[in-house]
Amino acid sequence: MNVIEEVNKLNFPIGQYVVVGSSPMAIRGLKEAHDIDIVVTPQLFEKCRIDGWETMSWTYPEKVGQIYLKEGNIELYLDVNAGNFNPTIEELIERSETIQGVPFITLEDMISFKKAYGREKHLNDIKTTEEYLMKELRRATLIASTGAPTRLAGSKLSDKEIEQISKSSGQK
Repeated sequence: MNVIEEVNKLNFPIGQYVVVGSSPMAIRGLKEAHDIDIVVTPQLFEKCRIDGWETMSWTYPEKVGQIYLKEGNIELYLDVNAGNFNPTIEELIERSETIQGVPFITLEDMISFKKAYGREKHLNDIKTTEEYLMKELRRATLIASTGAPTRLAGSKLSDKEIEQISKSSGQK
């Protein structure tokens, strides 16, 4: 599945959504995407509900009584909040990384919400993504040590991601 193509077909307004779930991994070739999870603003959520998206009930214990929307292989949520990970949609959008015109949750935020959910199915995603980030950080560090710009040298990480990883690595 081509995540970029599928999201672009929705024609959602920029600033009102961010792609979450495993799609940030799929866009980097770390995992195959079988569906697309998107967090949207309450206004966009309501518009899609009125436009006929199927209303689904959450089965996660912490989400019982709440709904999400589904159309084909795309699911819309109002948040990815769980445990101690509770960013607003505005925070997720502000921190997002735009790839080929589509806003994706950062890998760091993706790891945080998958850890907060604590689901067995997320453990491999967390491990794979953390390994990817460390590999990319080592690569970017090596490239930067030569004085070459990381973006021109083929790093798959954005400068923003490199900066975030460097900061978090320095805190350990």
